[in-house]
Amino acid sequence: MIQFEAFSTNATGVQVTTGATTASVAIPNNAAGKLPKHVRLQSTGNCYVRLGGSSVTATVNDILLSPNNHLILTVGGFTNLAYLQEGSAVKLNITPLES
Repeated sequence: MIQFEAFSTNATGVQVTTGATTASVAIPNNAAGKLPKHVRLQSTGNCYVRLGGSSVTATVNDILLSPNNHLILTVGGFTNLAYLQEGSAVKLNITPLES
């Protein structure tokens, strides 16, 4: 049987714009001021993402995030999210989730 977990958003996320070279951003904290258990990602176009530490980088071999779809990732103690555009620059929203 598939289990579903309900999430809420009680803290402000962050929006970044992708570029032709990899960049990274700190994962936004949850309402308690701590790293969230999960983050929700959504973009306006194709981009690649990868969770990691402060030196994380994204490549074309990482997770491809497509427009009009969202992705929920388990943070697992990682502190940063790296991102890279596939074609042209896109907006990427990173939202901390609480369960």
